[in-house]
Amino acid sequence: MEMKKLDKSVLKLWYIRAAIGVLALVGVFTSAVVILNVSGASSDITLCVLLGVGIPVALILAIILIMPMLRYKMYTWGYDDKRIIVKQGVIFKRRVVIPVCQIQDLHRTQGPLMMMLKLSGVTISTAGSNFDISTLTTNEADRMIDELECNLEARIEELKNEEI
Repeated sequence: MEMKKLDKSVLKLWYIRAAIGVLALVGVFTSAVVILNVSGASSDITLCVLLGVGIPVALILAIILIMPMLRYKMYTWGYDDKRIIVKQGVIFKRRVVIPVCQIQDLHRTQGPLMMMLKLSGVTISTAGSNFDISTLTTNEADRMIDELECNLEARIEELKNEEI
């Protein structure tokens, strides 16, 4: 089975999502600064609060900006007629193997940003759980669903013939 990397447009999506998080954090930090200035807090209190809020915000910003690239480098996926394999994780590595014969539902999902970048997510439902392959190109997602559907139908026919 050939393991595939995600398309480069996935990295764009993840950076856009990270930028939204960055804006939220900058908003919190700016709000703290404005509240301190308006309330007329002493410079010592202002400095303590800014350092207490600023240092964690700076660390979180660094993590938010680095994580998409690390996630992208660590994410691989692949499938054949018997199983789907996804490897992911930066700090905590995860390898998921889903037997095709256990698939009950396949769903393709898209949000507004994903539509603009021509990306889709694939949700694979089994009796025990759901698993998401976070972002594939829409063509890859459709091809994957079609091929897995054919593999699943072939497997069902194979099982029917064994029972007879």
